[in-house]
Amino acid sequence: MELRPIEPADVDAVQALIESDPGYTERITGYPPGPADAQSLLMMRPEMLAEEAKVVLGGFEGDELVALVDLLRGYPDPSYAFIGLLQVRGDRQGCGIGRTAYRLVERFVENTWPEVRRLRLAVVDTNAKQAAPFWFRQGFEPTGEAKPYQYDQLTSTARLYEKPLCWSHPHLAVGESGIAGQGLFATAPIAAGEVVAVLAGRKVSTAELNELLQHPPVDTITLEDDLHLVLPGDPRPVIAYGNHSCDPNTWWTDAVTLTARRDIVAGEEVTSDYGTSTGVEDWQMRCSCGSDLCRGVITGSDWQRPELQDRYGDHWIPALRARQSG
Repeated sequence: MELRPIEPADVDAVQALIESDPGYTERITGYPPGPADAQSLLMMRPEMLAEEAKVVLGGFEGDELVALVDLLRGYPDPSYAFIGLLQVRGDRQGCGIGRTAYRLVERFVENTWPEVRRLRLAVVDTNAKQAAPFWFRQGFEPTGEAKPYQYDQLTSTARLYEKPLCWSHPHLAVGESGIAGQGLFATAPIAAGEVVAVLAGRKVSTAELNELLQHPPVDTITLEDDLHLVLPGDPRPVIAYGNHSCDPNTWWTDAVTLTARRDIVAGEEVTSDYGTSTGVEDWQMRCSCGSDLCRGVITGSDWQRPELQDRYGDHWIPALRARQSG
C-alpha cells in the first residue's frame, strides 16, 4: 500500500469509499452518507488550525483507493497529531488494510512532522464497539477524558485515546554494523546526557511476548514483571536497529528513555546493553560486540550481576531496578 495526500482528482474515489461503508457514517451522524461528504472531509478542520495543518491521506493499492486518513498537525498542541478518521473501503475490511494504513500513518508523522511525539483520537460511544478494539490493538490507551458529542439528533460521548510515538535523535542513521547485521550510527556528535531515543509501542504480557518471540525480529523492553513494551515491527522505528554492546554508549534514564552515557562521535555505532532492559528470565543471546567487557552471552537474568549493577548504577529500566532493590 502507498499512502499519499488526496488530490482534487481523487474526490470521486473518496466519496465512493465513504459510501462503501455506510454503517460508519450512520453510527457517528445518525444518517447515511451524503453526496457532499468527501468535500466536507477535505475542508473541515478546527477553526484555530491553519489550512496547511490538515492533511487527508489516501491508502492506494495501485490506482485503487482502499483507505482514508484525516490528520491534523499540532492539535491540540504542537506535540500532537490528531487522527480524525481512518476508514477502510467496505469490501476490504477485515483484511489488515486498516492496520497497514495505520502503520504508514505512524511513519508519515515521524518522517514529516518531527515535533509530534504523541497521536490522539476520539472514539464516539455509538461507534465504540467497532472502533475501540482496533485502536487498542494499535497501542492506543484511553486518557480518561470524555466530551459530549452531538451531530444533529444524535447525542453521544466522545472518549479520547492517545499513543506516544517512538522518537530518535535526528543525528541517527541505520547502517551496516560490525556487531550484527544493521546497526545505528551517529551522523554527527551527540553529547553525553543528550536524549538519544524515547521508545513507544504496544504493551503485552509475558505470555503474549513469548508468542511474539517465535516470529523474530521482536524489539521489546520490560516495563513490569508481566508487562512488556513491543516496538512497532513493520516498519521498524530507527531506534529498533540499535545493537547490544557490553560497553554501551547509551543507558536508561527512565522506563522508555535512552540517553548518551558518554560523548558519541560522528560515525560511532550507538548501542545499549540489552541486559539493562530485559527481564524475561529464560531469554538469552550470544554477543559478539568485541568489547573488552564482552560477556559472551546476554541473558534476562543479567540484572542480578553485581559488576553490572556497579557499572550502570541507577541506569536500568525501573522494573529491573525494583528487582535489584527488592
